[in-house]
Amino acid sequence: MSLLAVNGLTKVENRNEVVKNISFCQKVSEKIAIAGATGSGKTTLLKMIAGLIQPSSGTIFFDNKRVIGPDEQLLPGHPQIAYLSQHFELRNNYKVYELLEMQNKITEDMINGGFHFDIS
Repeated sequence: MSLLAVNGLTKVENRNEVVKNISFCQKVSEKIAIAGATGSGKTTLLKMIAGLIQPSSGTIFFDNKRVIGPDEQLLPGHPQIAYLSQHFELRNNYKVYELLEMQNKITEDMINGGFHFDIS
């Protein structure tokens, strides 16, 4: 059973395919790396998965529920998926730990498994 399923995800901007036909499944506890050159669509892909950018086509399912895009809801974003920018942008003047705490329910298993951040 997949925690995250991305099927045929495509994003077109100004007649340019920024993300083209991406599909993958991620199981619980499985890690996936996304690598590519600058401008290859990595950030766009992650923002679509988080529900912050509307895909041109394709579907995203998180925990067997479809992730809906910002064109389909009043407040963009999926309540169980956090997107943290590589440029350290924080929405609404939150500190990093506050954003992560609010968006992700970090379990004790994750902390004991090596996930740690310093909030001092």
